[in-house]
Amino acid sequence: MLIAFVVISSSHFVFKCGQGNLNLITQALAAVGCKMQVIPDPTTVHFHLPSNLSVRVHRQYGEFIAELTKNFPHEKEGILKFYNECWKIFNALNSLELKSLEEPIYLFGQFFQKPLECLTLAYYLPQNAGDIARKYIKDPQLLSFIDAECFIVSTVNALQTPMINASMVLCDRHFGGINYPVGGVGGIAKSLAKGLVENGSEILYKANVTSIILAQGKAVGVKLSDGREFFAKTIVSNATRWDTFGKLLKGEELPKEEVNFQKVYVKAPSFLSIHMGVKAEVLPPDTDCHHFVLENDWTRLEEPYGSIFLSIPTMLDASLAPEGRHILHIFTTSPIEDWKGLPLKDYEAKKELVADEIISRLEKKLFPGLKSSIVFKEVRLFPHFTE
Repeated sequence: MLIAFVVISSSHFVFKCGQGNLNLITQALAAVGCKMQVIPDPTTVHFHLPSNLSVRVHRQYGEFIAELTKNFPHEKEGILKFYNECWKIFNALNSLELKSLEEPIYLFGQFFQKPLECLTLAYYLPQNAGDIARKYIKDPQLLSFIDAECFIVSTVNALQTPMINASMVLCDRHFGGINYPVGGVGGIAKSLAKGLVENGSEILYKANVTSIILAQGKAVGVKLSDGREFFAKTIVSNATRWDTFGKLLKGEELPKEEVNFQKVYVKAPSFLSIHMGVKAEVLPPDTDCHHFVLENDWTRLEEPYGSIFLSIPTMLDASLAPEGRHILHIFTTSPIEDWKGLPLKDYEAKKELVADEIISRLEKKLFPGLKSSIVFKEVRLFPHFTE
């Protein structure tokens, strides 16, 4: 008997099929005449934090603020001031056609169209979320919660997270909300491909680009793995900037802007990912779709294996798994250095050992009996998000 699960990643990485100028997936689908059926997620994420701090980030902004101020009534004014500042930045961003959050040249180019909004963004461009939070908030645990909020955005704490980036995510989850594509996030790529072809484009499969062809310092074409070459007036790379400049343009001198970017930005950490199918009865019916777990010690937030991200997409879309089953996607930061040089046998054994520890933590904190309910498990290591 074949039991099929749709193995997918968390919808948090899909930005978010909602409203406004910051939801590029919605805009991309609309540009090719496509629209997907989506399911609104009532809770963006449920935090399970030290000292038994439990906070749900509700889709409705007012409900989220009410829950947060219930936990920290003495910081109500500071909470409102910090998140209001986030909204100020978000509203400025949402008034522009989003192209870049990192390029000052782009921001200044928009100045004459939206001067007040651009001045707002220019002011916040060098600032981080942690410093802004500390202007209004004193409670150490609440500041640690802001760190956790930012860790989901950037995998670093608030003091290392640009305020503009934090504001975009912390507000957009309420403005447009997280809307989960029916059938899983893989449907987004299928819909885009279908729309592109219907609008006259051609997509070549199993024909990856191995290098970008240059002429007089300008990109003029691409070379495919099968040796074919294509030329055009404009070359657009949807690879990461690390792959674009490090692999497709390998050996070429980096543009000054890219040199500056790589000095400032640090690669995200590697991730250990666990996909599981479990018996449905192990999860309470009112379980939220997304969870962030840091049980005992705030100092472990950024440590390898310290924080656990959990997505249960079948809480929103039961069609992804057989009847009576749920899908769990679990992941945690894991340094690639921990795995380099290991013989295959040791590598596989270590994956299972780490996965078992992570699952045990979830069983203890959230879902008693989780281990015995597992009917499918797959453990993978992702080198880093840039790949």
